[in-house]
Formats: sequence, structure tokens, C-alpha cells
Amino acid sequence: MQENEVRTELVVPAPIDDVWRVLVDFAGYAQWNPVMEYTQVDGMHTKVKAAKGTPFERDFDGEITSMDPYLLASQGGEQGTFFGRHRWELSEVESGTRLVNVEEFTGTMAADVLAQTREVLVAEFDAFNQALLRLFAD
Repeated sequence: MQENEVRTELVVPAPIDDVWRVLVDFAGYAQWNPVMEYTQVDGMHTKVKAAKGTPFERDFDGEITSMDPYLLASQGGEQGTFFGRHRWELSEVESGTRLVNVEEFTGTMAADVLAQTREVLVAEFDAFNQALLRLFAD
């Protein structure tokens, strides 16, 4: 893991196409994801609410940079100051689908912000992952 990166991963016991459909159905997040709202505004622009219901709740604008099969990527922030590039990478494994949930941060404030918030971000990523996992656990 890079210094300015937050990364989590898990295996979802479901076919990759099923996991992909859930991941790119932004309107459906409200039904399964308690920590994140992801709204596609127009084309590739999004509105995101992260850490819903926590003291760390925040809203920001983003841009989807990839919806290639099994790679959803987005970015947002202020270039040069604090900018994040997020990826959800799916790959097939014997027991289902591996999800890698990773974000890289750049800019003059990246190291300081991550030093203060890394644990919170890892917890948010894990909560996203676990919510996704619960959809396929039954």
C-alpha cells in the first residue's frame, strides 16, 4: 500500500456480473448502503454523501472516470491541494468476486489529512464492503 492510499478488500460469494450490477446501480445504494449515497447527476458527474449519519458526514462532487467492465473509478477534490482517485476493482476468484476498494490521494494536504483521518476512511471503506457483502450473504 502506498503512503497516500487507503485500501481494503474482500471476497463476495457471488458471480462477478451480479456484484458489478449492484456496484454501478447508484440509485440502488439507498437500499443497501448505510454509509454512502452516490447520485449520478448527468453523464459522468456525481454527488456523493459519505459517512452518512456520522460526525464525519460530508458531501462532495465527483466525476466518474471509468465504468469499464469490473472497474468503477471516480475522482474529486481540489487538484494540487487534496484530490482523491477512487477505484472499485472486481476480479473473479474461485469463491466468488474479489472487491478491491482503494483511493489514492494527492496534493499538498494529502499526507496531513490522511495522517489525521486514515482510520476513519478505512472504517468507511470496510462499512461499504460489509454492506455489499450482506447483500450476497443469504
